[in-house]
Amino acid sequence: MRKLILLIGLLCISATSFTQTTSSKEDLKELAIDQKRDSLQKIYLDTLVKFVRKNFYANDFATTIEWGQVGLKKANELDYSKAKFRISSLLGNAFLKVDDTLQAKRIFEEALREAETKHDSSRSKISAIIDMGNFYALQELSTPAIEWYQEAIPLAKKFEDTTYLYILHYNVGELYLNDEEASNAVYYVDKTQDYVANLRTPYQAGAKLLLGRYQYLIKDYDKATLNLKESIELSKEANFTDGVIQGYDLYARAAAAQGNYQLAYKLREEGEEFKEEKYQTDKIEAVEVATARFKIDQYEQELKAQTLQNEIDRADTKRKTTLLWVKIAGGILFVFFVFMFVSFIRRKKLLKSLIFKNQQYLEAKEQTERLARAKTELFSNITHELRTPMYGIIGTANLMIKEDQPVEQKESLRSLKFSANYLLSLINNVLQLTKIETGRHEGLSKNKFNIIQLVEDVVDSCKYINEKNPNTYELSFDKSLPHILIGDDLKLSQILMNLVGNASKFTQDGKISIFLNVIDKKEESVEIAFIIEDTGIGIAEEHQKDIFNEFTQSYISRVTEGAGLGLPIVKKLLDLHHAEISIESEVGRGTKIEFSISYAYDSVHQNTPDKFLKDNYPLKGLHILVVDDNKINQIVTKKTLETYGAEITKCGSGPEAIELVSKLDLDLILMDINMPGMNGFEATKEIRKTHGQLPILALTAVELEKVIGDHSYELMNGCVIKPFKNDILIDTILKHINTTF
Repeated sequence: MRKLILLIGLLCISATSFTQTTSSKEDLKELAIDQKRDSLQKIYLDTLVKFVRKNFYANDFATTIEWGQVGLKKANELDYSKAKFRISSLLGNAFLKVDDTLQAKRIFEEALREAETKHDSSRSKISAIIDMGNFYALQELSTPAIEWYQEAIPLAKKFEDTTYLYILHYNVGELYLNDEEASNAVYYVDKTQDYVANLRTPYQAGAKLLLGRYQYLIKDYDKATLNLKESIELSKEANFTDGVIQGYDLYARAAAAQGNYQLAYKLREEGEEFKEEKYQTDKIEAVEVATARFKIDQYEQELKAQTLQNEIDRADTKRKTTLLWVKIAGGILFVFFVFMFVSFIRRKKLLKSLIFKNQQYLEAKEQTERLARAKTELFSNITHELRTPMYGIIGTANLMIKEDQPVEQKESLRSLKFSANYLLSLINNVLQLTKIETGRHEGLSKNKFNIIQLVEDVVDSCKYINEKNPNTYELSFDKSLPHILIGDDLKLSQILMNLVGNASKFTQDGKISIFLNVIDKKEESVEIAFIIEDTGIGIAEEHQKDIFNEFTQSYISRVTEGAGLGLPIVKKLLDLHHAEISIESEVGRGTKIEFSISYAYDSVHQNTPDKFLKDNYPLKGLHILVVDDNKINQIVTKKTLETYGAEITKCGSGPEAIELVSKLDLDLILMDINMPGMNGFEATKEIRKTHGQLPILALTAVELEKVIGDHSYELMNGCVIKPFKNDILIDTILKHINTTF
């Protein structure tokens, strides 16, 4: 009975007037272009509304939902109310058709909230209220549906819109009749007769049908018959099949109630023809149910008529009927038991199959886990073996750059250092990807760092990527941005190095801009938007969805080489920060990437000077033992620490370190972990027996969580991962020295 609920899309036209306050021809031209662009976009949206409406009435709800969401997003961007309310109504009702009531209610509530926020008293608000009423009515929740319809009636009266007034009163009257509340329905039924005079034939058919329903409910069968007959004729004229079916059904019931079973039977046969036609054309499940109910009613009426006409044979008929039902029940029980037996056999066979499949799955799962562990161990070993020589290369390059060298050699050394850092970044990307996939990442650290210096260091490192066609770099920092932040600076460096590095790689003789804007600043935290723009080759729209997938490179890899790990690493690192990344790009026009992260900050210490500027030799007077089986790494660590004033003794094995500790007066030991024979943990354990308070730091290329995961790590005071930044190494050493320097 709710098939006559009408879903209305309403028009809302906003007129905006512009006043030109300048005589500049350029300004007038720009304003004209903007107006033309807005006008074209609104024409496009109006066309899209028609397309969505066409698909909705064609019952193509998947297309309606897909393009409706596109149109709603565009309408919100343009703040185009007319299109927004029309699409919201169509989209919400499409979700209702596919039984997604949560989405439908959300869209209807947003449309209503939009109308109320803008104090919209237009037809758009009426449409939104009617949609809410339809939402509850279609779920057979008559009370809230009636309340929504009644709320819309005063607005419809304000506009003197007889169509809306007819629909609203019709819906309320129908809901009251569905609940058999004739006294509440009569007012609204009468009103539909007042408003329908100048409306189209389908509305007139509905009004007659509603009046007939009311008269049937109050048992005024003569008047009900007249109105139902007229409703049937009008419905046939308008090809309103639902109205014809309901008219015949009520007409037959009225005839049966008056004892005219022959007419009732004839009317039901005529109605059955329309039901069959409806079933064949629309395949509507409700029609099939109605047909089944009709057949049951017909059968009961035939039994009743036959009983009245054959009272003499009543006892014999009852006996035969009873015997027939016993046979039917026996047949049903037999079929039921056969079905249960077959189901039991099939279920037993399926259970055996499931047990076998589960066993296969468990074996495959164990094999996959073994392979994953083997892969992780392989990556760990490879990255350790690669990091060790990289430490020597980067450290040696740093030391040579600080020495007096010709300008040409210093440039070569910087190129060497950049290449080594690039290779190290690639190694770290592979390791980071493996750790995140296996859930072994160490989480986010909380370090104090200078955000300005960090960004400038990233840009300086990326300037060497494209030396043949160098780019210009623009850095812009929000004036309200705190300089000293608290967070994971290493992961932020890795994110920016990959993004700025990509921009540098795919831009030639162009411009790369890095913007840091404050989105939200509170007393102890600040949310920062990071924006990286370039004028490079850009990324085609069809490839943008794939660039954050592991080992997937876009078509731009034909221009330059790459491992395809940078952007997937960026995505996973941002996931650790619970941050989203967005990309806008056009081929040949460049790319813009944006993300935001919140950091804590110390508002008191925003101008803290570099910790090593006050004292050029912060390690002066310290005697440090460097234990490393790699000779080059020994030399690099020794020379690095000597530049900060420390006295260094070096050795290449655990036993040698134990012997030197007993002979020398040491302040601290830097202990390598992976050494042949006796490893760093074993050597530290022996040293602790005689020098329990001597600070010992792990200086290793092994990944941090592997070191921490080893129970022997409790012997160590701390850990520094190679290759390291000098300030991190010096800061870690000073933290574990008892004497204040």
